[in-house]
Amino acid sequence: MSARNNERVQRCNRIPYEGNMKTWGPELSKRRPDITMEMVDKFLTRMYRTNPDFVFTVTRDFVRNCQTPVLILPDDIPAHPYAVAMEAAMLAPKAEVSMFPWKEPKERIPLAVRQIRSFLRAHRPA
Repeated sequence: MSARNNERVQRCNRIPYEGNMKTWGPELSKRRPDITMEMVDKFLTRMYRTNPDFVFTVTRDFVRNCQTPVLILPDDIPAHPYAVAMEAAMLAPKAEVSMFPWKEPKERIPLAVRQIRSFLRAHRPA
């Protein structure tokens, strides 16, 4: 990955890391005394900051070799860039992609739901 792309990924990952450290982490450790903020930090660091290659927790090579069917419903917001969705769709050998945008206008949502249900039926374990 180029240095420029790595910087972009790190910038994008900083926001959810910090947000989760301020909200999700303290709430989780309050509900679960066995989970410390140090453990939350370690988990979030691994998820968002270690080897920021492509998407959270997996590399392009993992996606390229993934034989599990995936349905990608693209978005185009900072946390879910359209370009990443399309790259994942091109890399994953068993990827299917919904229309874009699928959330707007609202009339498109039932069509997206129909595609999701069809995908799940087609890939239901025997």
